[in-house]
Amino acid sequence: MPRKKTVQPPPLKAFTLDDGTLVEIRDWRTREIGQGQSKKFDAEELDWQVLGGLIDDLMSGNCSREKRATEALASNSAMERFLLNGGYEMDERTARRHGKCIREKYTQTRRILGAVEYDSWQVHSAPCQK
Repeated sequence: MPRKKTVQPPPLKAFTLDDGTLVEIRDWRTREIGQGQSKKFDAEELDWQVLGGLIDDLMSGNCSREKRATEALASNSAMERFLLNGGYEMDERTARRHGKCIREKYTQTRRILGAVEYDSWQVHSAPCQK
């Protein structure tokens, strides 16, 4: 007897762009159901939580926190070290993958805000106020 097809929950909002692209807005309650989707969602959430903490550190005004965040965002290997030394339970391969994704999200966020030019791996640090 064949299994029933998985019924996906409806998105919060859905609209179509001028070029015909369908855009769906989802959150944790309306995320897609499927093999591997939960792990993918959890990995994305971890990336955004780490990035949120680093952005808070950059905006804190505390020189040591700003320096730590700037150093972590300087390169993929620096982000990997930050994750491994920061108490996140993951192996080196997972830390490398998360580090790359976090830096890509950071660059995309800065580009959206207009704070950086198109160079996708360039991180500009502001000097600490003494």
